[in-house]
Amino acid sequence: MAEKPFDLVIVGAGQAGCTLAGKIAEHGVNPTNGEPLRIALLDRGPYFKGDPNPGYGSPERRQMFTNISLEFRSRYVYRGGVPVGERRRVNLKPGEDISIQGAGAIFGGGTIHYTAVTHVPFEIDYAVWADETGTDWNYATLKPFADQINQDFNIHERPDELLTPLDRMFRSAAESMGYPTSPATIAKRNCLLSGYCDGPNMCRYDARQGSFIAYLPIAEERGVEMMPDCNVERVLFEKSGAQVRASGVEYTQNGVRHTLEASHVIVSAGTYATPVILYKSGYGPRELTSGTPIVENRNVGANTDNRPQVPGPIGIFDEPVSNGEFHHTGAYYIFHDTTADKRYERIQIDVRANEVPYPDRAAINAMAPEFGREHKQFMRDLWDTSRMTPARRQFARQCRTGLRMVRPRHIKGYINEWQEQVYRRNDPAIIKPLEEGRELIYEMLKKMGAKEILGMDRPVRNPYLATFVGSCIGGSDPKKSVVDPDFQSHDIQGLFACCGSTVPRAASQGYAGSVATLALFAAHRIVEKNFRRG
Repeated sequence: MAEKPFDLVIVGAGQAGCTLAGKIAEHGVNPTNGEPLRIALLDRGPYFKGDPNPGYGSPERRQMFTNISLEFRSRYVYRGGVPVGERRRVNLKPGEDISIQGAGAIFGGGTIHYTAVTHVPFEIDYAVWADETGTDWNYATLKPFADQINQDFNIHERPDELLTPLDRMFRSAAESMGYPTSPATIAKRNCLLSGYCDGPNMCRYDARQGSFIAYLPIAEERGVEMMPDCNVERVLFEKSGAQVRASGVEYTQNGVRHTLEASHVIVSAGTYATPVILYKSGYGPRELTSGTPIVENRNVGANTDNRPQVPGPIGIFDEPVSNGEFHHTGAYYIFHDTTADKRYERIQIDVRANEVPYPDRAAINAMAPEFGREHKQFMRDLWDTSRMTPARRQFARQCRTGLRMVRPRHIKGYINEWQEQVYRRNDPAIIKPLEEGRELIYEMLKKMGAKEILGMDRPVRNPYLATFVGSCIGGSDPKKSVVDPDFQSHDIQGLFACCGSTVPRAASQGYAGSVATLALFAAHRIVEKNFRRG
């Protein structure tokens, strides 16, 4: 027996889910009676309440945000993988690798955990989306929503005062070699440069912007029911003849199983989790679904896209290229295009200054003396921020580089039943262009004045993936996609998907801005098609 009927249930309170909840609640109504919508927003993680106050933070949640890393891996991140004693239903093929992504199990999801370095899609990215989906997800259609995200997230270039000498050297060298620089824009407001957004910690001052700050408060004001600590097991379907429609969700909370009845369900659990929920619901490829599929669609879980990422060489200069303190990652990217149309296999390159590490890392760094008085003096020098001590100088003379491939032309992956991505991340078609990009970095570091360049002798291997999208992509052709141009399933009435899983291809730069742009557009479409009076 369902506990309470809703007009809409949204599964996942991440970047997209928060956007959808806030904007659909703000603009949608029950089409029958014109009353405010009854919406439930579910997430497997906790919800730390508090009114956003950029630059100051919320006292109600600041303590939790400050200490989040102490329990981050055990409580606030969900990672897939094959449980002990289990096996994969589909064996790996030669050359395939497994990638597992830790997902923020908390209201806000990636909105909270990402480091606020993001960008809305470039015009060329929309062109790829439109071509591959056969939809109107083009520049003209989506630009107004991207502009709104830029405004609401306060996405902007770094102030000139925050640029390091290395940033300026990189910009000058790139442009002299014919590569225009693209700013690594940041989504922050009243940032105090506390350094607390580095890594898993949340921003205790609410300066890092995203859907959690911009749109979740709207959902609260409009009466959306927040349901934290809920693990959604499956979407419920009703079948009548050949027609299948969504009727609600089944979830567990505190070990107790519950159901929610709803006429519309949006799955917004991210690239890794969204298809797994659908598999458990009986929707997807036969070999990955639980039991006999209610509806078989081989596109569910397929077509994942990434930006394969490898570390580049390290540059060492005669003089410090930064003060070694936390500011941000590098201020610029360049793109080395391997194709004339700039659509596929773009090599994205960044150069960033070294930061002086925290004591637990600095003490065991190769630069530190092993023990004794020299080690003690090294550590004293390290924390003397009033001057450029010998220890700080060693770190500040170095820079690190990175390479990513944007949109490998013929390589896509899929998500299996254990929330693993199967992907050929070391395919020669990926490695060869990255090797070309590494040679370009070498030439650029020399032009910047590096006296020593380390790492060119290491083989290029791809240790991890970045900007993972796809798995339930949108499109006009049901044979190639999961949801239609209005984000509704091709096969199941009342079932929608919108999150990183519906993004058809990775954007040239950034992730959060792309997902938020598409989610804002999806909220508009879903309201227009389903929640308008009359």
